[in-house]
Amino acid sequence: MNREGFWFVSDVLNHIYCPWITYNWYVLGMPQSKKQEALVKKTKKHPERGIGGIKNARVVGQKYVRSYTLMLAGICDYVVFIDNKPAPLELKDAWMPKGKPWKNHLIQLACYSIMLGEEMGCIVDTGYIHYLRDGLTQKIEIEDPVKDYIISVIRDMDSTIENEIVRGRPISWRCCVDCCYRKICAGYGGTP
Repeated sequence: MNREGFWFVSDVLNHIYCPWITYNWYVLGMPQSKKQEALVKKTKKHPERGIGGIKNARVVGQKYVRSYTLMLAGICDYVVFIDNKPAPLELKDAWMPKGKPWKNHLIQLACYSIMLGEEMGCIVDTGYIHYLRDGLTQKIEIEDPVKDYIISVIRDMDSTIENEIVRGRPISWRCCVDCCYRKICAGYGGTP
């Protein structure tokens, strides 16, 4: 959460990962102690195909977007305009998965689509993920159930702060093993 009261997209991902992170950070006032290294992002730009291989697209890089309705903010790697319709494009230092994208990548893309839609006054139902390891770009349809899920997660985060009560548990107890909160977390159940 920033000084203006906006949740960051990373806060949403952390809450989905484990709601106790939101409680420990924002209710108890203990930020995460692990230092995250910034990923230097590179993308291949093909002159004939545009960034990420998307043809005939106008691209804006590092766009700060926010939703006043959800009090959500973040910096989208790229915003791609295809036929004057915006779509988020995220870069991932990974190989493209076979079939569906990873859940956390989809959630992040959907958060940006919600914010872009609100800022630009249109429905954003498509996004792109460019995988740096193999140079492939995946087009993803962002459906309403995913957006509704994000809205419910943000409402749960607001409730956690307001009521100082955590609803839910980590997506897996294996997450607790290397968590920076495990020694003090009520959701962990004690020392390892």
